[in-house]
Amino acid sequence: MAWRLYTWWTTLRYRHIVLEALVSICLAFLVWLYTHSRMGDSTDFVQVPVQLQLAAAQRDQFAIESQGQTRINVMFSGPYARIRELRRKIQRGSVQAVVAMTVPEEKQLEYSYADVARVSIADISVPPGVTVELADDNASIPVTIHRLAERILPVRMDLNGDVRVSQVVIEPTTVTVRGPKAILDRASFISTQPCSFPVNAEATSSEPLVREQVELVSELEGRPIQTSPRSVQLRCKVAPKQRLYDLRDVPVHFLCPVGFPLRPRFLADRPGKVSVRVVGPVVETPPPVLAFVDLTAGNYARGRNLEPVRLQLPRDFQLVENTTPLVAFTLEELERPTATTQKD
Repeated sequence: MAWRLYTWWTTLRYRHIVLEALVSICLAFLVWLYTHSRMGDSTDFVQVPVQLQLAAAQRDQFAIESQGQTRINVMFSGPYARIRELRRKIQRGSVQAVVAMTVPEEKQLEYSYADVARVSIADISVPPGVTVELADDNASIPVTIHRLAERILPVRMDLNGDVRVSQVVIEPTTVTVRGPKAILDRASFISTQPCSFPVNAEATSSEPLVREQVELVSELEGRPIQTSPRSVQLRCKVAPKQRLYDLRDVPVHFLCPVGFPLRPRFLADRPGKVSVRVVGPVVETPPPVLAFVDLTAGNYARGRNLEPVRLQLPRDFQLVENTTPLVAFTLEELERPTATTQKD
C-alpha cells in the first residue's frame, strides 16, 4: 500500500497538479487581501477653501471680509471609489466649505464690526459615504462685516506718464459708488484707472486729440467697491510734459537798420547780458535763445537809452513771465573818415 502511494506521488503529472493548486490558492488569497484592503481608504490632511457669505436678505446691505487665511485642514476617509472621486473634485477646486453668517440686529446700525466665522463638518460638501474630519475641532476664521452704502461722487482722471493734458472732458462727470459706508463718507471723488496717452505733437486741430473709454477704480482704501457705470468717456488734448529752464547770462545783440548813423554800446557797469526763465518740452540741452534790441523802429538820439529786450525762442517754448527785461545802452556817433587830398 505504501509503495503504491509513493509511486502515485512521484508520478510527474500528479505532482504538477498539486503544485498548481497550491499556487492558485495563494494567488486567490493575495487578491482577496488586496481587495479587502482597498475597500477603505483615506487621504492625508488637505487644505479646503472656505467661502464666506451672508444671508440672502442681508447681502445688499452688508459685505463680509476675511482677516486671515480662508482655508482649513481636513482629512477624508471612506471607500476607495468615493475617495478617488473626491480627489478629482479637490483637484478641480469644487470641494469647499460654505459658511453662511447673519448680522445680528444689534449690529446692523454699526459701520463695521469684527466677528468669527466657525466652520463645521456640515459646511463641507463631499460624495456620499465619505467621512470628514477637521484638523481643528474649533476651526474659525476672523472676519469683518462692513455696512454698505451708496454715494454719488465726481470722477477725476488719474494721469500717468510724461505728458500734460488740457481741455479735459469726462462723461459722465459723476457716478454712483457702492461700498463700505465708513469709506464712502470720507471719499470726495472717484478716480479712473491710471491713464497713459501718446503725444501727438503735430496735431493742430481744435478737437480733442484723445478720446478713450477708461475704467474706474474698483477699490477705495484697499476695500472693494462697485461703480455704476464702471467706465467713463474721456476726451482731452495731450502735449509733451514741460520743464522750467532758468537761463542766465544770455548775450544781447543789437538789430540796426542799414545806414544807421549811430553805434550802440553797453555801459561799462551794465554788461550786455540778461537772465530769462522759459518753459517748454523736456530736452537734454538748454534751449537756444536769441536776445536782441530792435533799433529798426523808432527814432533814437545820441546818449543813454533804455529799451526792452526782444527774445526769439525755439518752437514750443515760452516765457514764464509776460514782461521782458530792459537793458541800458548808449548811442555814439560813428567816426567819419578824414578826407585826404592827392597831389599831382
